[in-house]
Amino acid sequence: MKIIDRYIFLELLPPFLIGLFVLVVLILTQQTLMIMNLLVNKGLSVSTVLRLVLMIFPQFLTMIIPVSVLAASTATFHRLASDGEITALKASGIALSRLLLPLFFFAFLGFWGSFYMSVKASETQGMSLQDLISTVLQKKLSLGIKPQVFNNFMDRFVIYVDKMPTFSKMQGVFIYQKASSGEPGTTIMARQGSLMNERDNRPGIRLQLRSGTLLREGSVQQFVRFRSYDLTILGKTTAQGSEGTPSIRELKRKIRRSSPPDISLLRDLEDRYKNYTYPFSCLIFAFLGIPFGIYAKRSGKLAGFVFATASVIFFYILNTIDDLMVARRMMSPFFASLVPDLTLGAIMVFLLVSVFREISWSLPSISWPFRGFSSRP
Repeated sequence: MKIIDRYIFLELLPPFLIGLFVLVVLILTQQTLMIMNLLVNKGLSVSTVLRLVLMIFPQFLTMIIPVSVLAASTATFHRLASDGEITALKASGIALSRLLLPLFFFAFLGFWGSFYMSVKASETQGMSLQDLISTVLQKKLSLGIKPQVFNNFMDRFVIYVDKMPTFSKMQGVFIYQKASSGEPGTTIMARQGSLMNERDNRPGIRLQLRSGTLLREGSVQQFVRFRSYDLTILGKTTAQGSEGTPSIRELKRKIRRSSPPDISLLRDLEDRYKNYTYPFSCLIFAFLGIPFGIYAKRSGKLAGFVFATASVIFFYILNTIDDLMVARRMMSPFFASLVPDLTLGAIMVFLLVSVFREISWSLPSISWPFRGFSSRP
């Protein structure tokens, strides 16, 4: 890496790290109430809460990294333009396009970081996150069950336990499963029970009951005596199995089978496509920082920040509009995932061409404190 490449790359790193740190702190501040609630009111351990936060954190980093790349690019080129270094480079015979190589390398690293976090975020929608939630809810359920009290869980089960020697062992169990979705209500009585966490291909919470009876309501009542009976409290039953996170091909197959196409499946397919298209915004935001930083020199100290913020808001508005179009079956999920990047990419190309051709735009002056807008020649 030559001197100029190394110089530009090192200039990009500090604002990127600062922006990343600030956004992470803001997100953690918003989640503080939820974290304290899990620790204090739900009785969960610090390690369990931290594991839960770390597993959902890639979803935030997928969005944070492109914004940090944009902030770093805008701040760097604004400083280069303000200090006259870009003018000095041009006077030395070095074209502005020569600075694109280190910026592209920096944006490429941001792309792979965002892409990796996007893949990790899609994985947390599958078995690992379900298993963690099952573990959390199992402990919550065991702590919430009070002996000799009718305990209501998820508005589906009424659980009465005579004695609980441990958090997972029960004696004298009475369970009433409320009727729902056309299924009749069920009354279960058992001498003993164990609260278990499902593993492998069956994430959920399971009650293993022993030596009891089962009475199922309906047009034809069923009365069954059992030695051992497994009741799934949370998750899928053994017959249903677990499919985990469906692939794009599986989602397409389900959409073809549904007529008209299921909206939830269309949204899921769009989200899966966005897992692969969203990281490309790092490349677009990085090159948007060049015109934002250079034009900000002519429009005031806050102009670069305002332009960058407006572009991020515009990008997320496009994503919201695409979600609405997909929900109304007016746009295909694949095309909807491409529209935000294509639109912002077209704006980026237009502004870059304007910068390279040294086209001067009459932009409003933005400074602090705000004293209104005034045109500059």
